Amino acid sequence: MTQDATDRSEADRLREEVAEARHHLLTVQDHVVGLEAENGRLHLDLTRVTMELRRQRKRTKTLLKQRDDARARLADVRARLERHRGRGAELEQPRASIARRVARRVRGALR
Repeated sequence: MTQDATDRSEADRLREEVAEARHHLLTVQDHVVGLEAENGRLHLDLTRVTMELRRQRKRTKTLLKQRDDARARLADVRARLERHRGRGAELEQPRASIARRVARRVRGALR
């Protein structure tokens, strides 16, 4: 082999190495671009989920307050209902006639 042929084969080998290195570099850059795009999508998804979480927490807080208010109103209504039932039971009791009640008062006043 001549020096010229050796130089050419060496140059061809180096060209192949450079071409492989460029191909590898392009592949790596493509992966990096893909990872950056995925990172951007994931960040956007995280932002959306975080905002939705805030909304749901606020809604939960509002609903819990409404539930507590409704329970308080229910307890109040139940207490009033019991009072009215007691009063209703009193009113349903047969009362003594007016004559008897007057006689009782008069006797009580004379004592």
